[in-house]
Amino acid sequence: MANPPSPDTLSAVYHQCASSEDTATAQHLARLGLQIPAYRHEAYLWLGLPHLQAQAQNAAQTSLAFLYLALALEHRQDQALGHALVVRCLQQLGHLPQALTALEAALHRHPTDRNLRQLHAPLLIALTDAGLIAPTALRTRLQRSLPDITDPQELRQVLEQLSALPNPAATDSPLPRVIGTVWHDPVRQQIGGWLIDLAEPSRALEVEIEFQHQGRCTCSRIPAKNPNPLLVQAGYAVSHGGFRVQLPHPIEVLNVRCANGPALIGSPLAALPVFSPPAPPAKGKTPPHKQPVDVLVPVFEGRQATLDCVDSVIEHVARNRTPHRLIVLDDASPDVELAAALKKRARQGQLKYLRHPANLGFIRNMNRAMALHPERDVVWLNADTRVHGDWLDRLRTAAYSADDIASATPFSNNGELMSFPRMQHAAPMPDAQQHATLDSAACGLGLAPVVLETGCGFCLYIKRRALDEVGYLDEVELKRGYGEETDWCLRAQAKGWRHVGAVNVFVAHAGGHSFGPEKALRVMQNNAVLRRRHPQADTHFRRYVAADPLAPARQQLDAALNTATEHPATGWLHQAKDTPLPNAVPTNASSATPPLSAALWLIADPLDACASPSTPQRWLQLARHFARQHKRRQPAPLLLLDQDNPWEVQLLATGQVLKCPQLRGLSRSEILAACGTPVAVQLDGATAPEWFTHLIAVHAPATHTAHA
Repeated sequence: MANPPSPDTLSAVYHQCASSEDTATAQHLARLGLQIPAYRHEAYLWLGLPHLQAQAQNAAQTSLAFLYLALALEHRQDQALGHALVVRCLQQLGHLPQALTALEAALHRHPTDRNLRQLHAPLLIALTDAGLIAPTALRTRLQRSLPDITDPQELRQVLEQLSALPNPAATDSPLPRVIGTVWHDPVRQQIGGWLIDLAEPSRALEVEIEFQHQGRCTCSRIPAKNPNPLLVQAGYAVSHGGFRVQLPHPIEVLNVRCANGPALIGSPLAALPVFSPPAPPAKGKTPPHKQPVDVLVPVFEGRQATLDCVDSVIEHVARNRTPHRLIVLDDASPDVELAAALKKRARQGQLKYLRHPANLGFIRNMNRAMALHPERDVVWLNADTRVHGDWLDRLRTAAYSADDIASATPFSNNGELMSFPRMQHAAPMPDAQQHATLDSAACGLGLAPVVLETGCGFCLYIKRRALDEVGYLDEVELKRGYGEETDWCLRAQAKGWRHVGAVNVFVAHAGGHSFGPEKALRVMQNNAVLRRRHPQADTHFRRYVAADPLAPARQQLDAALNTATEHPATGWLHQAKDTPLPNAVPTNASSATPPLSAALWLIADPLDACASPSTPQRWLQLARHFARQHKRRQPAPLLLLDQDNPWEVQLLATGQVLKCPQLRGLSRSEILAACGTPVAVQLDGATAPEWFTHLIAVHAPATHTAHA
């Protein structure tokens, strides 16, 4: 082709060439698309899919497919297919834990996508076969996913996987493979569910219900004789398997099991009525900002993390002038030792300990806790966090910095919008000394609060006046503890309240302890509710992230930590930025070695204001040379850019430079490993033209050697 097609026809011509198997021209057009920002997303797909679909596929091709498809996904997170393709690449590369992380992140964004959901069970099986998940853990994960399944094909897949697992009963007469779920409708005061014998689906079963109320216990049996639409559509029992029971009154603890068999998923449950908020107290002499604060810590599992959290609050009580009470909300934790340790601290007067007889879930647990003292502000504090210094004083000051502020959220290593050093990316949990340095540095900057789009529930200060006006959490439509703080914050915004980030406070947050691995499968209903209630929320959130009003505060905190080499947090900061590059070969161009023949190079020089003036020009010159070399159908490496810098636009425009993708939940090292672990190359310090000639000699015949 003498002249390249115009941007208006590029896509059509590419597809015409691809359908006619003119591979060479199609690939040329794809590379051309990389140089046109409007076509870059499509070009990534055009370049990635052939590598993934190649018949004689190898690891190198799959790595290239991952690189291009991950870049396409980064441009269009709203496409569920892009997530599925990236997961497939990671699976084929054997990076199974990373594939599971990517899949669960995708399910958070696209919880109803059938293709993504049906990848989950087979991936768990593959992890089990590889010895990365124990069979008992696999059974637990699959069982926990059952209450959230609404697609019959997915239900069939999961039940077949469960049926294929070894029976856990090590007896001569193992129990039938009976499994089922139970749910509670607090509005109608009903319970219902389904159960099935996987070994004999046609067998009718009975449900045994044990009521525990006011110290009295009664049992009854009912046949599961109702047809269940989900079971029927999945190809199981047509005439039976479902049940529904009207409860005579609220029940504190309800155990539901198959008669003479195992408990159903969801049992035991607390069949309590819908929460009724207390009336706001009459105005007293003590103004709201002088009232004590209830610090609420919901507890279920994670013994050591929970005790570290509780002890950090206790340790720093004296550092805070704000009167407060630590209230631990034990949501029927199965950990006996954890409960004993918390009770001991309660007896010593260090905290108030409340235990529910059955699991309420986060929303119901927190609603009842926030109603304990209707005159007080509250702080939600996850059980896997750690606080330091006068953290509560600073949070309270941020919340009361303006009358219309409803909530305040601190900086954290894992705090969504308030994450440091990168927004919406979880960094490793700092140790106690590193955390102290991070919090002290944030405090020392003395920065004013920054307005947020929404707060984050890992540590959320809520003013009582806002809670009274906005209302408590929705425990009817929102279930299982996901998105409740987003819903509350958006409801508050609709009433004229604002939320702020307390950028002078740093609360460490491990993440992942509250919900476990099945969290990604528990968002479908809540996400649908949020989209219906707040249809513009996603658009506003994306605009906020693009504008990034928190960037100056992050940059100042980053600079404060980097300027003090003796700071204990310096090592954490490098770890958080994931600077180590395992398995890569740092190479100075003045002494180039055979590894430079690798197909992918990582630009390891800084190209910002700290760089040598000639270094960015050298990389741009080299990229253009490699682009010309590729156009002549000669081998030339791709260059990978791993930093934001002023030269990015020019480098990407060569078509030979790609920006290292970012995927939620995956570290830089994991992403680079999936890309094929590129060679890290430095040009800074080498002399021209020797550096250029030497590099070219590795990759091009002498007749095509360029000169500086």
